[in-house]
Amino acid sequence: GDLSFRVPAMSYITKVYSYSQHFGTSTGMPAENETKLQEYEFHTMVTAIYNDACLSPEDNVAKRGFESLQGIVLSTTVESIPVGKWLDFLDMVSSNSPSISVQGARISSLGLIGRLFLTLMPELSNEKDNWSQLEDFTISSASVVNENLRAGRATALFETTVETITNVVNVLSIAKQMSMATVEGGSFCAWVSETLFYELEQVGACGGITNRPG
Repeated sequence: GDLSFRVPAMSYITKVYSYSQHFGTSTGMPAENETKLQEYEFHTMVTAIYNDACLSPEDNVAKRGFESLQGIVLSTTVESIPVGKWLDFLDMVSSNSPSISVQGARISSLGLIGRLFLTLMPELSNEKDNWSQLEDFTISSASVVNENLRAGRATALFETTVETITNVVNVLSIAKQMSMATVEGGSFCAWVSETLFYELEQVGACGGITNRPG
């Protein structure tokens, strides 16, 4: 395998906290060195954190990793990173989830997946060239959701999955009306919403849906 990203993930996590803090300032404008961080370190950083922290068998390490990745997503404007790097990030997250036996990490993973849907899907879906990889991410994520929901109803994993996916379905189903996406992007977001809604419907967990897709 590719070992070029096997760097100490915790050093990146520390950097992420500092990096995210910068975007919490009143100006909200990145300094020149922060822009370079996005351009040149994004892929290295997210890959190291995901592989070395998020996939750790220790819940607390995995949780810190996923929280850091959510911080990166929230602190980085979509257009500041090349689309290909975002798509690679989506592929990494959806194709290699934590084991369902590590439920704490699985819950944290779902939080990141939900954040990626809400932050990236409305914008990236506006370009048809991205649809194939976005479809792959959606289908893989739906499979993770399905597995979570069938692991037992009386669990924090079930409850968190229903809550997170209900929010994603409700938001993406109205992406076009809310001017979050173009007409075509909005149609794609509606398909994503329908795909995830189906997983909730299969287990009778649609009570929180405010705008039924389809």
